Amino acid sequence: MSLLAERARMLREWREWIQGVVEAIKQLYPDAEIYVIGSIAEGNYTASSDLDLLVATSKPPQTPREEAETKTRIEELANLPVHHPLEIHFVYKERKETWLKHSKNAIRLA
Repeated sequence: MSLLAERARMLREWREWIQGVVEAIKQLYPDAEIYVIGSIAEGNYTASSDLDLLVATSKPPQTPREEAETKTRIEELANLPVHHPLEIHFVYKERKETWLKHSKNAIRLA
């Protein structure tokens, strides 16, 4: 199976692997609220879409480097393949509503 086909399969079957991601995030950010937003939540995704996760926490990563390192750690803890479709957005809890109002059908995972 090509990487693109595998990525598309992961999008279709996201509910089967997302719990590992949620557990990895909660390990690093116990206070995190985690939501699926964007085209997956809206039900209008395509094979080239990302699975957008909103992670609202009291202490999100502060620098681009810290964010990249955190995302890499989550990917490792969740055993995600390199070609995964996950895109994580970190925000302060106070800012989550700004993001959620743009995704009417957000799905809360934790």
